[in-house]
Amino acid sequence: MLLAWRPPSAHPGLEDHVNDATPTTILAGTVLSMTDRGVLRDQAITVADGRITRVAPRAEHEITGPVVDWRDRTILPGLADCHVHVEDRADMLGYLAHGVTLVRNMRGKPWHLDWRRRVAEGAELGPYVVTSTAMADGRGAPGTTVWPDSAQITDRASAHAAVRRWAELGYQQVKAYQWLSAEALKGLGEACRDTGLPLVGHCPQALTVHQAIDRGQTGFEHLNNYEYGSLRPASQERLDAFFAQGFSYGRGRNRFSPEAAQAASDIDDHKIAALAQRMAAENITSCPTLIVLDRLLGHRDFTDPRLRLTDPVLARTWRPENDFRIMALTPGELQGTADLFHERSRRILAALRDAGAPVLVGTDTHNAFVFHGSSLVEELELMTGAGYTSAELVRLATRGAADYFGLTDRGRVDAGFVADLVAVTGDPLASVAALKDPAAVVVGGTVLERPRLDALLDEVETLVHAEPDRARLRPVPSGERLVGEYERTNFGRTDAATRISSHSGGGATTWREQIATRHGVETRTTVIDASGHLVSADIERRRAEGVDVATVRRHGDRYTVRLSTLDGSELDAEVPAPLLPGADLGVAALLAAARLAPDHGPWPVLSLGAGLANALPPVPGTLERDGDELVQRTTDAIVRIAGDVAGEYTVQAPMVQLVHRRAGA
Repeated sequence: MLLAWRPPSAHPGLEDHVNDATPTTILAGTVLSMTDRGVLRDQAITVADGRITRVAPRAEHEITGPVVDWRDRTILPGLADCHVHVEDRADMLGYLAHGVTLVRNMRGKPWHLDWRRRVAEGAELGPYVVTSTAMADGRGAPGTTVWPDSAQITDRASAHAAVRRWAELGYQQVKAYQWLSAEALKGLGEACRDTGLPLVGHCPQALTVHQAIDRGQTGFEHLNNYEYGSLRPASQERLDAFFAQGFSYGRGRNRFSPEAAQAASDIDDHKIAALAQRMAAENITSCPTLIVLDRLLGHRDFTDPRLRLTDPVLARTWRPENDFRIMALTPGELQGTADLFHERSRRILAALRDAGAPVLVGTDTHNAFVFHGSSLVEELELMTGAGYTSAELVRLATRGAADYFGLTDRGRVDAGFVADLVAVTGDPLASVAALKDPAAVVVGGTVLERPRLDALLDEVETLVHAEPDRARLRPVPSGERLVGEYERTNFGRTDAATRISSHSGGGATTWREQIATRHGVETRTTVIDASGHLVSADIERRRAEGVDVATVRRHGDRYTVRLSTLDGSELDAEVPAPLLPGADLGVAALLAAARLAPDHGPWPVLSLGAGLANALPPVPGTLERDGDELVQRTTDAIVRIAGDVAGEYTVQAPMVQLVHRRAGA
């Protein structure tokens, strides 16, 4: 067999994927074209410059140049996972190794824009990335968004400002989240109509899906809140009373508790059918992600061999005792809820199918036991329980996704289309299980046979288990004293090597923290005065994709803040002074500032984490004492910190348990 690839690149298991103008012919036994031509037999597919130039019967094809003989295989367009969370290159390679050549990232950050560009230009091997914005969320019961790094949107004005900014930067969709108010969602809907960006995501907890559609939302994830407004009256009253106590993930008010699940599963089939018919008529999409609740609430196998391809710190957050969403529930309660939600989701999805409403296939990777690439087929298998045939699902996971995203040159095996293909040995139209462990993948014209796909998985394993490299930390600058060398653990696993130094003079103290992780190196240089107030800060985050930089300077009663992210965008903002430094400006600096502060708090603090993540101006938070701990509250998180200025500290936040100790201690 002659294979159309070049010599290996510098990355183990990767090929030099510069597009080749030399035509390559793929001989295919069966082609699922996803065009009006349907299923084709005994075909020759010509590929050049990363695109398909011809698909014709082999007997009619004059073959020149390299040949790939796949006459014993079925060829179809590359698969699409329409709900993922991509964090690094390991994630990208994991998708490719399982035939996923298109993903929709649902928690956008600046480097996702850079990845999209690099993949589209052929400079990086990976699936094509469609990316949403950061999560646009409201103020929940704790006063924060559900997840860190989210953009807190509280009214129409903040909604319009955020969407305008995101549209300028090139994000393709705006993601709505759990705690948005009706007013904030309406503002997002208005701004999205003005900019042409779809408004997708969670149905906010305070609204029914009908109400969210009325306010401009055009896509919904996880079948969230579909039951609201579609329950039998008695169950609707019970659920309303349940959440009137105040939504949380704690015991007694948890949306996954048996009480809530029982009420939320008592669906009126006529009402859910009416909702499905409206969604079909108005082209409102649903991305069910059935696998999330299946794994979150029930199926957790800590012997799964795919754990070797998972960041060990992430895998530890998958344990029920470490997951804030379910840690308050017993195993029996979880299983009971899992059974109820499985049947609820099956009935809702069946109604959507019967109505002909548009549906996307997505997995929500990074949730417990939802794996990059391989879990897509598991999601398809779960969807068969709602009545979908394998043929319908294959279309949804290929052409259907490309059509939804407006990608007119993807999702088909036809002349002029991007050469993103999957080769399998079985018949996916008979069973989606045939899509597991593909025999080969073509991405942008680059052929990756099974040995090369296995090499990609080996590289993923190497990347996710890489130890932080202390050698990447810079020497302590002249004139500064070394406070100490440290190791930082997260859920008991070493995730960073750090170096802290400081210097005092002129009534101010400089604190410098260098943090090396497997993703890169972050340097935080923060200056505080004798009262603990922030004077200046310089943040530099170096990743393989580029550098994010933030600077803060005090000018009298104002701070000027400049954010420069690796996608090339910049943002200037002003914030009232004085403030204490937030934890993301350096935990040692924060601890020192709290000791110097003239009163007992609470104190206003400046945090830049959410601003860098979502390209919006920073919003000051607060810092207060709680016994021996400091509690930082910002729009996106509550963080508990305990420790000393010698650099030994602990940090507790959602899905984060950092312990910072001297190296070798």
